[in-house]
Amino acid sequence: MESFKKNSTSKMDIKHVLSNLLIVFALYLAYINYPSGFQRKIAEGPSFLSQQLSSYLDDNKVNSDPYAASRYRPEEPLYAPLLAIQYGNKEKAEALLAPLVEKGNPEAMFWLAQITYGQSIYSGETAGKLLTKAAKLGNPYAAIKLDSRDIECTQYMGYHCSEEWGEKGRAALKKLASAGDPRAGYAIYLHDTMLKGGYSPTTTVDEESFNILAKAAVDGAKNNYHHPIITLLDIYQRNFGYPIWMRSNESKRDSYLLSDKDREIIKDLYIFMANNNDSYATNIYLYYENSLLETDYIDHQILRMLPIWSNASGYSPVFARKALNDREALILGAAWALVDDFNRNDHNLEFGRQMRKFNHIVTYEFNQKSLDDSELEKAHKISLKLRKSLTPMIYLDENNTGIF
Repeated sequence: MESFKKNSTSKMDIKHVLSNLLIVFALYLAYINYPSGFQRKIAEGPSFLSQQLSSYLDDNKVNSDPYAASRYRPEEPLYAPLLAIQYGNKEKAEALLAPLVEKGNPEAMFWLAQITYGQSIYSGETAGKLLTKAAKLGNPYAAIKLDSRDIECTQYMGYHCSEEWGEKGRAALKKLASAGDPRAGYAIYLHDTMLKGGYSPTTTVDEESFNILAKAAVDGAKNNYHHPIITLLDIYQRNFGYPIWMRSNESKRDSYLLSDKDREIIKDLYIFMANNNDSYATNIYLYYENSLLETDYIDHQILRMLPIWSNASGYSPVFARKALNDREALILGAAWALVDDFNRNDHNLEFGRQMRKFNHIVTYEFNQKSLDDSELEKAHKISLKLRKSLTPMIYLDENNTGIF
């Protein structure tokens, strides 16, 4: 009997200990996930942006300068090679960048390294040398690319990478950011997220990084550099900084419920970017954020910006919708696809990749009849005129080096 009591007591003690451990664990989880003052600040939304940028948002006029949001302008030496990169013509870009590199242009070295990196198992050495030379000439974006804490550097560029380069680049960028350079501020924010494991819904945005991003967003609005705003709005719309159980998912696109006030502010900011001819924001973000902006408005902006930048996946649905009532819209859309192919191939107009993409979207996604030979001939003639109307912006920059 006494043995039975001891066993029962022992079992009760174990249950008591386990129960206490569970309580402690639950309290710990609640502590690390409970919204801090900073997280609640994020959850308050983008109202501070509308307050600081009210004079910009109140001006609803379309900017008459097609290059307002462009990284480079046509008269600048890097405009042509960057445009070639955007069109995916690396050979042309290399040919245009090479003489600038020989003249000691550190920005040209940065971009030549970007399109060289990853081409083969040996290209990392060439890219590493270019970035190192650019960094020594004072390019902070090249220096920060050489940070050994960044796996993209160590994966291919090996011994060219060092933490010292990362810190040197960061220090130079901080000086630029404090003086109001939004591109530099955004670079610091991206460097922060890289150090924390990369930008994703699970990446923790701490208060210091958030403040850097917020300043870059405000400075960027004043300088027509909108990548920080786009990232900040993404954080707001997904509530990355808030505990998962306090989010309300409104759709399969992982976009969380926003107050009516926040919706209007975000809409105003997207419209502000579109009005300043940021085709990147329009074609990539406005088109997919159609829960916030009306389809008619988005379609109008995409068509308005075609001379600034055409992208078949963006404009094809617009022309397909218009063609439901007017078949001529498909001919015009095909003409833009031909122009797109010409720009990307840098030779005679032909039925290329962009035209095939246009045709696929029109026929398979919108169930429209393919253009016949006479319609294609009309499209070809129109495309010759459209080519003369182009004023493409450069959406690539040191923080956004990807090619669509």
